Parts: sequence; C-alpha cells; structure tokens
Amino acid sequence: MSVIGRMLMLYAGRSSSLVVAFVFLPLYSRMLGASQFGSIAVILSFQALLVMMDLGMSTLLGREVSVSNNDRSALIKLLRSAELSLSGFYGILIFCALCLKFSFLSIAISWSAIIAVVLLFWLLVLQNLYYSMLIADRHYTLGSALQVVGVTLRAVITALALYVFSATLDMFIYTQLAVTVLHWWISRFLIMKNLSANVPAVAKGAWPTFLDAFNLTKAGGALVLFSAAGAAVTQLDKPVISMFISAASVAPYYLASLLCMAPISILAGPVSQYFQPLVIRAAASGVRTDARKIIARFSLSVFLVTALPTFILWWFREPIIELWVGSSGNNVLISTYLAILLPGVAIGAFGFIPYSLLIYAKDFRFQATMSALLTVVTLAMTVLAASREDIKGICYVYSAYHASSTILSWLRAMTLNDVKMYARVSALLVFSAVSMFVAVVGLLFFLLV
Repeated sequence: MSVIGRMLMLYAGRSSSLVVAFVFLPLYSRMLGASQFGSIAVILSFQALLVMMDLGMSTLLGREVSVSNNDRSALIKLLRSAELSLSGFYGILIFCALCLKFSFLSIAISWSAIIAVVLLFWLLVLQNLYYSMLIADRHYTLGSALQVVGVTLRAVITALALYVFSATLDMFIYTQLAVTVLHWWISRFLIMKNLSANVPAVAKGAWPTFLDAFNLTKAGGALVLFSAAGAAVTQLDKPVISMFISAASVAPYYLASLLCMAPISILAGPVSQYFQPLVIRAAASGVRTDARKIIARFSLSVFLVTALPTFILWWFREPIIELWVGSSGNNVLISTYLAILLPGVAIGAFGFIPYSLLIYAKDFRFQATMSALLTVVTLAMTVLAASREDIKGICYVYSAYHASSTILSWLRAMTLNDVKMYARVSALLVFSAVSMFVAVVGLLFFLLV
C-alpha cells in the first residue's frame, strides 16, 4: 500500500472514536436527558482517563515492537506480562469501586453496573494496547480497520439498545460492555497471530509469572507516572465540574472539549502514529541525514494538517456548533469555551514531535516529572475555578496546560545529546511555518476589514 493509503487508514483508525462521538453523543444527549447524559460524560471521561493510564504499557510495548527484529518470541511473553499487570490493576480497581459504592450508597448506579463499568474499562485498555502494537508494527490497514469497525459497532448497537429497550444509564453500560468483549477478543487474536508467525511452539506457550509482570511495571515506572498524570489532567476536569457545580453543567464543557480536540485527534494524531516508528528506527540506525529528513517531514506534516483546520474551526465555530448539535441553549456556552481552549490545544498538537524524540531518548523520568507537576498545578487551579463556578477559568487553565506541555517538552529535547539536533531543526521549521501562517492570516484580515 502507498504512503497515502497508509496515512488514510491511520486517519480512519485514529479519528474513528472522535467521529463516532461527534455523531452519536448529541443523539445520546437527546435520548437520555441532561442529568443522565452528564453521568455518561463523567463515565466517558474516566474511560478515556484509564485508556491513557495503561501503566505505560502501550508506549513501552510499542517502542519494543518498533525496534524488534524477526525474532518475536520475547514480545509474546512481554505482551502476556503486560496483560497480567493490567489485570491485577483492574482487579484492585473493582475492589475499590465496590468499597466506594458501599461507603456512599446514594451513588446513582447499581452494584452490577459498577462491576460492568470497570470490566469495560479493563477490556478497552487491553484492546487499545493491541491496537497500538499493530500500528507500531506498521500494520496500519489491519489495526485501523479493526478500530473503525469496533468503535462504530459499539456506538450503533448502543444507540439501538437505548431506543428499543430503555434509555437508561445501565442499558448504556451493559451494551457498551457486550460489544467491547467481542472487539477485545478479535483484537487479541489478531495481535497474537501476528506476533506468533515464525515463532517456535515452545516460545508461543511461554507464560509470565507475577514477578515478570511486576518487573515490567517497574521497568516502566516513570511511564506509569507519566500516563497517570496525563490521563488525570485531561479527564478529571469533567468530574471536578460535576462535583462542584452540577452534572448538567458538564455537558457544554464536555462538548466544547471534544470539538476543540479535533485538530489533535483527527488530524495530527494519525500523522504522529505514522512517523513515530519511523523516527525511532531512523534515529536508532545512526544515519543522521535520514533521521533529519524524517523529522522535517514529520514537523511540516503536523503543521499542514493542523494550522488551517484549527483556524477554520475557531473562526466558524458558531455555525459549526449549530450544525453539530442543532439549536440549543448551550450553543453560546460551547462556543465561548471553544474559543478559549482552541489556541492552547493547537499548540499542543505540535507536542507529538518532541514527544517522539523523548521516547527514542528514553527520557521517561523527565516526562513523568513534568507531567506530574503540570497535572498538580492544573488540577489545583481547576478545583479553585470550579469552587467559584467559573468554567471559563477552567478553559483558560487547560489552554495554558496544553501549550506549556509542548513548549517544555521541546526545550527538554533540545538539551539531550541524542536528539538535540533533531529537536532544534523541528522547532525552527514549526516556528517558521507558524509565523508565516499568522502573518498571511493577519494580512488577509487587514485587507478584508
């Protein structure tokens, strides 16, 4: 398949979740009402949080797959160790969730639904791990097709269940879990089939011990903190708003956050998925000329797919919002929140570039420390703003967070011997391209006005 074909498949796989959310979330909102949909928004936020907080397994295993040779026997045991580690984590999480329900019996969710929610999170995390490994191994078509079909079926069947049976929170949870079980099983079958090709039967049957799982988690210790902090800061804002203000007030903020993430999730994300394994392989090869070329292509590609769409989304946000969710009293709030969030998120889209360089350099400790500090500051300011019922203030906080994360990562990459040359080249290219784009847009605005 050509480069364009592979990129298109990556776009399809990466954007499927967001595209499906764009189509179905307004439908769920209308079917379930503001209060129940607010609860679902919180569940989806925790879902996204836990998929990101995978104990660093998708990053760790993705890197190993990217640099692996023809002998995949070690990867099979590594994957099983990751599964064991994640299963233990979610076993503890089920116990904690049940204790929370027992302590607060007034929580409006049944005991069985709580167990179903945690099982849903566990299977989604494992499925995302398999997907990440397929992409890292450059099986773009297989991984992306599997992602598109799974996400779409889950959304469609959930909508049908809500319409045919009952539009309730429990029905939403149970239907999501049932479809996810199938998606997880197929994904695991395919990744194991891929890793097992040309591997001796003895190696295929190698099972890890609890010590193997513990050592793997320990090896990715910094990544655990990094993923946990990143997941917390990007997803706990909705539960905080729900706790200090109301569940209904989460909806416009959640929809604005979802819309403003489009430049990253739909456009820049697939570019990163395509180039990151190439960057790691090229840098590991030691051929600096090839690595510089790939970094330059990576940087300019992120700019091209982010700059103009972000500007269009910001400028035409009001008609886009109305086209998306229809006429609603929340549209003005969604537009206001989006206008504040989008500039910072746009800068955040470029963070994929220094992130890839730091992954190659194995600078996990810095990423963990930076992420943890930014998370503490951001969430503390979010709680303060929420306590004052100031959701606009939360938007400013998160816009600053996205921009700061990218800038600090780039500055760090410029100090590391292994990648500082690539970091400086990419920063210069992006800064020049953005400056030129801003100048052109400013000139056109001046002439039109």
